[in-house]
Amino acid sequence: MECPFVDRSFTPSPKEFNKPVPFDCDNGYRYIFYDHDDGFGVHSNVQFCKLIGRKRDVFECLNENEWKNCGHYRSKQKQ
Repeated sequence: MECPFVDRSFTPSPKEFNKPVPFDCDNGYRYIFYDHDDGFGVHSNVQFCKLIGRKRDVFECLNENEWKNCGHYRSKQKQ
C-alpha cells in the first residue's frame, strides 16, 4: 500500500524528463514512479509527493512501515 500523499494526479510535462515506470507488486497492485532526467542526461528514480514535490526514495512511498515514519507524513498527521 502506498503513502496517501503520493501525487497520482501528477502529469509529467514535458514527458521526456519524467517517464512513468510501472512496478507490479506481488499483491497485484501497480505502483508507478518516474525515471527523471535532470536535463543533462543524469537519470534517477523519483516519486511525486503532495507534501514536498519530487522525492528520490521512491520505495519509501510504497512500504507502509517506511512512509509512516517519513517526517513529512508524521508532521501532516500531527496537524
